[in-house]
Amino acid sequence: MMARIRRLALRVLFPVLAASLAFAQAGSPSDAQAPVRIAKRYPSGGYITLTIAPSGLTPAKGLSEEQRQANFETLATAIDETYAHFGLKPINWSQVTAQYRERLRQARTDEDFYGLLLLFVNELRDTHSWLQNWRKAVPSYGPGFRVDLFEGKPYVVSVDTGAEAAGAGVTIGSEIIEVDGMTVPQRREQLRSSLRATSSERAFLREACRNLLAGEKDTTVKVTLVPPGGPARAVSLRRASGRYPSTTTMYPFSVTNQEFVHYGLHPSGLGYVHIESFKGREEIADEFDRALEALRAAPGLILDIRDNAGGFGNAHRRIVGRFIASQTLVGMSYVKSGPGHGDLTRIDHTCSPAGPWQYAGPVALLVNDVTGSAADLFACYMRSAGRVTTVGSTTHGNLPGTAAYAVLPCHLIVRISNAYVCDAKGKPIECHGNEPDVAVAPTISDFLNGRDPVLDKAVAVLHAARAAR
Repeated sequence: MMARIRRLALRVLFPVLAASLAFAQAGSPSDAQAPVRIAKRYPSGGYITLTIAPSGLTPAKGLSEEQRQANFETLATAIDETYAHFGLKPINWSQVTAQYRERLRQARTDEDFYGLLLLFVNELRDTHSWLQNWRKAVPSYGPGFRVDLFEGKPYVVSVDTGAEAAGAGVTIGSEIIEVDGMTVPQRREQLRSSLRATSSERAFLREACRNLLAGEKDTTVKVTLVPPGGPARAVSLRRASGRYPSTTTMYPFSVTNQEFVHYGLHPSGLGYVHIESFKGREEIADEFDRALEALRAAPGLILDIRDNAGGFGNAHRRIVGRFIASQTLVGMSYVKSGPGHGDLTRIDHTCSPAGPWQYAGPVALLVNDVTGSAADLFACYMRSAGRVTTVGSTTHGNLPGTAAYAVLPCHLIVRISNAYVCDAKGKPIECHGNEPDVAVAPTISDFLNGRDPVLDKAVAVLHAARAAR
């Protein structure tokens, strides 16, 4: 389906130029690059490609003021003509462009310039639009404990063995209320300009939480926290460990582990399948087939895609096909087909029965605000097929469909979302996400007591569905 969307975009994007589409070398004629199909060229020397991002390009250094201006204008035009989501978001692109054109005068170095373009692209509030070959250095060291969100507040959920934090009395379940003298909301806003944009505020809050305590190695962070049942206390700790202490998924029942898909029988007798990631391709569907075969006799099935941030969509239609009896509309894409903000062409997404047999029992799909990208697409397909009751919290909501790449004269490559995906009822997933049929959000008390209210609710939902048959 994604390949079909790309082929359509190549045929219809900027119709005046469609007849002259040709393979050309990326960058300057002397660059030793694989052929890249050019969809549009700009007078500045920049261009748009709808196939893949060129490889081997490095953003130029030592740009003059005039060169920065020309590159900025090329990017502004490329986004204006190529970005598909202007109808979904309250973005006045002309106004944004004018504001950043003024700020461009303040860029004195290459780092300033590329940092400004990062903020410019971030104005799209799009997880899948980014600077492809330039990144702003983000401090990545923390004080030896991991923080997660519960009911919108950051809490300590693990402490590294032997870390200074452990000796300082940092305890699991403590709420973080200040960082270096800033309240948590103030610290989040400070982080906003350094982090890549997200398609929803709920996803930004999660990403800001992960970076809440991050800084340069061996610097000190002062953290004010409230331990469970205790008064607030402040501790100063050295940042000496990675920002993301490693974690391993622990299951309260026996599970067979594969690379991407893990499965077992829940104590209730229901089948349980955890799709941890979609960062593989057809092998994910192969693993799912093995899981489903093992759980064939289960009276109901729990599919868990919480914390699955996505990957590729190759396996989706085969997996959905294990649950449907006939060809089914599971979504639709709106692909950019011209330079106007409303120039979009619809393509329907369908799934057909797959595999030797179809599972006919009730299915619960577990989601949360990390569920995104290819996982958002999977949730969209399963919901649209009418085969699941979705339990948990609204997903990230980042689902562009396909991308275009703007290659600027300075060789900066910018990924631009040039399509968006809707469910079968026409509701866009970008920004909105997949909303649960049954909303359940774990609390810090649930975490501390080892409860999983989302899983528990899914079990209750499936037992009720069986009883109603």
